[in-house]
Amino acid sequence: MGVRSRSSVSGAQFALAVTSAAVVTLTVPDAAMVAEIYVRTAPVVFTRDGTDPTATKGVQADVGDTIVLNSRNELDKFKVIAVSTTAALDIEYYTDVSG
Repeated sequence: MGVRSRSSVSGAQFALAVTSAAVVTLTVPDAAMVAEIYVRTAPVVFTRDGTDPTATKGVQADVGDTIVLNSRNELDKFKVIAVSTTAALDIEYYTDVSG
């Protein structure tokens, strides 16, 4: 079994604003393979498969939750919308090296 390690990638997005009016996608740095997203201020609903979430369609993440995206495919297809009030998300990107 190989060793798995992660290194931070520059380009973290802090306080990414998400409203209930429009779906938001990520601006992913080229070297990023995984990400951790912290829900800071209000609940959001997200998808990992490229479909548009709504306030009632997708996976809900509440304040204090961490959303983990485990592949480049998930990073590229991630979409999010706020449930009601504007939400702030903090995103940290990582490389994912398995050896």
